[in-house]
Amino acid sequence: MPSYLPPDSPITLDLEVAGEEQAIRSVAAFLEGKAGIRDHESFIHAVLERQKINPPLLGRGIALPHARTAAVSEIVFAAARCRTPVDFSGTPVSLVFLFGVPPNRIAEYLAMTAALARRLRDPQVVADLMAAPDEASFRSILEA
Repeated sequence: MPSYLPPDSPITLDLEVAGEEQAIRSVAAFLEGKAGIRDHESFIHAVLERQKINPPLLGRGIALPHARTAAVSEIVFAAARCRTPVDFSGTPVSLVFLFGVPPNRIAEYLAMTAALARRLRDPQVVADLMAAPDEASFRSILEA
């Protein structure tokens, strides 16, 4: 997946949050000030609104919150592993993969999420991500 994920995407492995909204806000905070973010608060608002309509959960403790919004000028991505599972619409989630997508990059975004979803279908990949000792290892597992 190296050609899909933005190379400077932040990853954190020790997210400690109390709920879904706090998880989204905390992961989005890693993107604040990054290239591609036009309006950070509008981006977060768009992601939270999208969550209310149809929370994107892959199963096995994985959530892919995202928004298609003009608040970003390029595709942005951040990932987090939670210390303890977080309730996302009644589902315990330990891995959060957050995307922001400008309206003119939908096809590229769909290719990225399809590649990520294929990778995350493998239970061994999920187990390896949960056991990754550091961000570099986590990234290399995603990009293998």
